Amino acid sequence: GGGEARSQSNLADTVAENAMRVATTGVGELDVATMKKYVQYCKAKCKPRLSVEAGQVLTSSYVKIRDDVRNRSGQSSDGADGGSEQSVIPITVRQLEALVRISESLAKMRLDSEVRIEDVNEALRLFRVSTMAANATNNNTGENSVLSAMSSNKEEIDRAQSFLRSRLTVGSLVNKQRLVEESAGQGHNAVIIARVLSVMAMRGEVMERNQGRLLKRIR
Repeated sequence: GGGEARSQSNLADTVAENAMRVATTGVGELDVATMKKYVQYCKAKCKPRLSVEAGQVLTSSYVKIRDDVRNRSGQSSDGADGGSEQSVIPITVRQLEALVRISESLAKMRLDSEVRIEDVNEALRLFRVSTMAANATNNNTGENSVLSAMSSNKEEIDRAQSFLRSRLTVGSLVNKQRLVEESAGQGHNAVIIARVLSVMAMRGEVMERNQGRLLKRIR
């Protein structure tokens, strides 16, 4: 009845308050079950909207990425037919929608009703690292650049690699977003996980399927 509903709501509020306290102060800890409850609470309670300023940053950044890709395409083709097809990283409207969803998710985790510029900037950073690095044509150069960006977090990188290699058995097919969420629930840095997955893709250990939504362990 109504009393039970209020009790569940109060419990959810308590979980959310604890999660926010841990996130903002670093004091205390969250187990996986509590983290899952907090994520569910955020999804149910918070529907953030893109602020005008954040929307402008996202739009201008999207246009800039498209222009950069177009310019690189022209430079790399050197007049050869089809030469640019292998070097261009497609930036689609679908990916723009994904950037909006990531930005909204970051705001939800703060229980914020508004998507801020910093949420958009973080979403763009994740996009550049995970999507563009994974599709880099020069695997060695791309791998080195991603690894160098992570060099200050070697211990976290090693932990992330160990987790992913044990979690992804050869031949298995998993949902990339769920994998990142699962790893975050186990205490791993989601950004580090995304970067390590990019490196694994460059090395040929995993292959992206279904426009990057799924990951298959190759070796």
